[in-house]
Amino acid sequence: MKLKLHITKIVFFISVSTLIISCATYQEQMGRDFSHDMINNDNQGNLLHEVVVVGDAGNANEPKGKQLLQTVEGYLKEQNNEKTLLFIGDNIYPLGMPKKTGKQRKLAEEKIDAQIALAQYVNGATIFLAGNHDWYHGLSGLIRQKKYIEAKLGKKSFMPRKYRAIEAVEINDEITIITIDSEWFIQNWDRHPDINEESFIKTREDFFEEFRSLINKNQNKITLVAIHHPMLTNGSHGGYFSFRNHIYPYKNVPLPVLGSIGNYLRKTTGASPADIQHTYYRMLVNRLTTITKNQEQVVFVSGHEHNLQYIEDEGIKQLISGAGSKTEEARSVQPTSYSLGSLGFATIKIYDNNQVDVAIHKMLDNGNEITFQKTIIEPVIANTDFPAVTATETTASVYPKEATQKSGFYRFLFGDHYRSVFGTKVTVPVADLSMLHGGLTPIISGGGNQSLSLRLKDSDGRQYVMRGLRKSSKQFLQTAIFKDTHIKDKLDDTFVLDFIDDHYTTSHPYVPFIIGKLSDAVQLYHTNPQLYFVPRQNVLGRYNETYGNELYMIEERPHKSQKEVASFGNGEDIISTQDLLVNLEKDEKYRIDSEMYLRARIFDFLIGDWDRHADQWRWTEKTVGDEVVYQPIPRDRDQAFAKLDGNLLRLLNKLPALRHMQNYTEDFANPRWINKTAFPLDKVFLQNTTLEDWQNTAKQVVESINDEVIAETFDLLPKEVQEQYTGDIIKILKARRSKLVDFVEDYYKELFKYAAVVGTNKKDTFVVKTAADKVEIEHIRNKKTGDVSMGSYTYHPETTKEIWIYGLDDDDHITVSGEKSPIKLKLIGGRNNDVYDVQTTTSTTIFDYKSKNNTFVNTQNTKTILRDQYQLNQYDYRKTPITVFSLLPDVGYNKDNGVMLGVNGTLTINKFNQNPYTQKHQFGAKYDFATSGLLATYKGSFKDYSRSGFWTVEGLMTSSNFSQNFFAKENLETYDQDKYNDNYYRVRTSQFEIKPSYEWKGRNGSSFLVGATYESTKVINTHNRLIDEQLVTELNDSYNRTDYWGARLYYHFENYDNTYEPKTGLAFSFLYGTRFLTDDFEQNNQYLHSKLNFVIPLTSNQKLTWSSSYLVEKVFGSYHFYQAASIGQNNGLRGYRQQRFIGDGSFVSSQDIRFKMQQITNSVLPLSYGIYAGYDAGKIWSDFDANNKWYHSYGGGFWLNALDSFTVYIGAFSSKEESVLISFGLGFGF
Repeated sequence: MKLKLHITKIVFFISVSTLIISCATYQEQMGRDFSHDMINNDNQGNLLHEVVVVGDAGNANEPKGKQLLQTVEGYLKEQNNEKTLLFIGDNIYPLGMPKKTGKQRKLAEEKIDAQIALAQYVNGATIFLAGNHDWYHGLSGLIRQKKYIEAKLGKKSFMPRKYRAIEAVEINDEITIITIDSEWFIQNWDRHPDINEESFIKTREDFFEEFRSLINKNQNKITLVAIHHPMLTNGSHGGYFSFRNHIYPYKNVPLPVLGSIGNYLRKTTGASPADIQHTYYRMLVNRLTTITKNQEQVVFVSGHEHNLQYIEDEGIKQLISGAGSKTEEARSVQPTSYSLGSLGFATIKIYDNNQVDVAIHKMLDNGNEITFQKTIIEPVIANTDFPAVTATETTASVYPKEATQKSGFYRFLFGDHYRSVFGTKVTVPVADLSMLHGGLTPIISGGGNQSLSLRLKDSDGRQYVMRGLRKSSKQFLQTAIFKDTHIKDKLDDTFVLDFIDDHYTTSHPYVPFIIGKLSDAVQLYHTNPQLYFVPRQNVLGRYNETYGNELYMIEERPHKSQKEVASFGNGEDIISTQDLLVNLEKDEKYRIDSEMYLRARIFDFLIGDWDRHADQWRWTEKTVGDEVVYQPIPRDRDQAFAKLDGNLLRLLNKLPALRHMQNYTEDFANPRWINKTAFPLDKVFLQNTTLEDWQNTAKQVVESINDEVIAETFDLLPKEVQEQYTGDIIKILKARRSKLVDFVEDYYKELFKYAAVVGTNKKDTFVVKTAADKVEIEHIRNKKTGDVSMGSYTYHPETTKEIWIYGLDDDDHITVSGEKSPIKLKLIGGRNNDVYDVQTTTSTTIFDYKSKNNTFVNTQNTKTILRDQYQLNQYDYRKTPITVFSLLPDVGYNKDNGVMLGVNGTLTINKFNQNPYTQKHQFGAKYDFATSGLLATYKGSFKDYSRSGFWTVEGLMTSSNFSQNFFAKENLETYDQDKYNDNYYRVRTSQFEIKPSYEWKGRNGSSFLVGATYESTKVINTHNRLIDEQLVTELNDSYNRTDYWGARLYYHFENYDNTYEPKTGLAFSFLYGTRFLTDDFEQNNQYLHSKLNFVIPLTSNQKLTWSSSYLVEKVFGSYHFYQAASIGQNNGLRGYRQQRFIGDGSFVSSQDIRFKMQQITNSVLPLSYGIYAGYDAGKIWSDFDANNKWYHSYGGGFWLNALDSFTVYIGAFSSKEESVLISFGLGFGF
């Protein structure tokens, strides 16, 4: 009865709290910092352009939808200023555009035609975007809608074009609209094999990089991000519901309480991909908002919610106009938010002084009414009050000298680096940008993972780059480490910034200025940086806030505007690596100068430049006969001759994320890790090279970099620093030169261990001949005018284990013949009709799409994997084999185990099938100081070729000292703490478990496992303990080892908005298993374990949250005491000892109220911290239980969260039996 009452109270609390934090209404709501009219009329310029936003107009045939479009028509006719009419998605309800023969086709055309008709009243462009409903007929339905609209309005009327995910529309020189198909991102790509066929964006990471690039390119322009799904929302898709939603969750059927529970589950589980809590939707939001946070010129413009909203929160501006034909409630949550649940539209006005105003227009019976308007971007007035640059020369250093002076202990841990060079003042010219190169003006700011750069142009349009010698620690952490969490504003005055600033002294600041001399010696193209001190000056304008009064390198930018520069090859064009890769797949006329690229890479080995990712290269284009040849221009030579010394730093560099950052020494580092960033490009660009090519090229480099060249090169360093470390660098350089030929052979073997032969997006033939000592492949391009050889490749088993052959698009023919070879073959056809003819006993696997037509001539000796699985069949040059090992500490404390120290290790192996990995091996070992017990665990996961399946095996083993508690089968309410010490209530057991299984993992946090179990346990006979008194006499047990075979089913779901500090989310697990005694199958038991946890915010700012957990255990049949259900500190009842009460059934409820306090910034790391108060109630069911009562505990604690990377928690709970029990741990364990 008490259990029912307890559950009833919890359900009631869920319903009430969910209702309280929802409060969405149709009526207007406004945050306390907003008012109806917030337009800045003081500096308003001339109206430059207006964007009219209509969303979710897909019911345009219905009376309300028609009236709304008539209202918009009237507004468009009022003024003839330049406008863009933007339909923001969900253009045809309910399922998008049907086939021409479909029953709903005529109605769908009527709906879209009503919207298209408004284009005639627009003095500018009309643009349609896709929404989630426009995808409901799949990719084909989306294409039908696109073609229908384009047939009436032109090629740029449905964006993004060519089914791309993202594309920028330049309205004028001051305004850009970045259009995004957000449903493309959220969709399950396995259902759409052709989803990226016509796009250069093949992965979601490609999409993020393109978005970041477009934001950067348009940083000086007003940038509207048009995207159907909002980044911020206070409507139902954001988890905010009305009273009506709670009472009538489905149509007009009254379901109070159930409606609240349903709304809560919708808010927390993310079960619907239309809701912001869905895994992929949240992934999209996290990255896009991180990239744009505090970018003042960026405004997100969305629909999706059937209401009108404007929200400003944490540096993001979000306009929602989704009330084009439907209405739904919304609320105002943030102090800077507005909502209205009425039909209407929104407008954005941009003025010639860059002022931007938004307005919410409510539809009336006759016209419209502006219910809210605000200036969201104020005019920018640049500071131009700087004195003229008169000095021609000065002395300066990269860092102040005092910043480079470290203690002996610090240098012992982190080394000397080139710290003294950074603190030495050098004599340099002063740059007056108005005079340099005929006068330079800034275009946009930029930079990679570390540096801040400014792009400049001269009066003829030639571009230059100004890059600071002092790098940005914040930039590195934000772009390279915390891609999905904005952390820049949290790092001020922290040790982590000082540490990274110091870490940058591992690179020599003046090396980039001398690399050109070495490059000339080996006939490589290069940039030509010049060293200047750049003071703040009027030319820099608004960039004076970030740039100036430091040392900079200024160089010609490898760009088409500088294509005639001799050191860039004097070619016809200069393009990026991404454009080059697209061209190589597009047509056989494009090729790379692999000989020159190989020479450049071997030169990288010599100078130790380990940072050679795709953006570190540009490519000069030259026409040679009928071919277009691309030659490499290496750039950004910051990491040459890196000095990563220091004892602790050597250990830190063992971490996978840092392992490629190698110290410049006489011996070459591991060839796979030092080339980690360049490895994917090397596999693409060097696939047709031989070991002989590598050895000969290395010899050429060795001969070219002679002692005279080396001496002349280092004489180019500033004279003030020439004596610092130069002798050491030269000594190492000469030593590496003597070992270079041997090293390139090592790297060649690593690179070709898994070889990749890649076709084109046209018709290709691959002729593969296998033999015991080699595999030969000829790649032929099938043209109408005849076959053209694209290259021949030979691989040997002493080097190569596998060959991956990608046909890519169009119809390809792959023929394999010959005797058995030890080299395995993987044939990946692509999207069109591919022909496979395999006549060999060599291990061969074919991969292709199940939904595509293919021809299999002879495949009896092959393994054929036909799956509509995007990741498996799609070519991605970045998919390269790599094995990564990581090790992390495991620290904790509680009364029963004492201090616990251990490690958790992960070995991740990636080969061909990386979804998300090929194999993962996780193991842990932990030592309990209170018991001297040792626990070791293992889990191995092996990906199969299904979409979401894994073979797994789990293991557990303990030492004989490993202990658990036993407080008597009667579960006495108290135990004698004065008479007996802790060991009296401990049982030593030696355990061994192994559990092979098969596991399915879903896209949104769910997994299901089925498998077998083997469990072996021996109770150690230890005298003078309670178990010694009861084991045989009362428990009818023995000290003999018991072995059980069994089976289990396990389901788990987890979806939190933040793993380390959740504010919203839910987790649920269910385990059912059975055990059979190996020597007596009639001795068996079954068990059930289930746990539910949910977290819900109790306040609109989400600082106060409620976490509620429930744990149920039940054992059926005959069981040993160590198999019993139990409650205690390790099972939810935190004020009692572990395994304090046992029986055949248990229930525990744990309720926590958590409050997040302020941010700590003056610390080693930026930390957030909070406190929590908790209450537990639990009960055990047992035939021997002497109490038959509920047990209660209460307490609290606090936690520290460091940048959403790890959490430290401390808890203290008390009960009637225990005065206080302390626990401590890493991770979010409460």
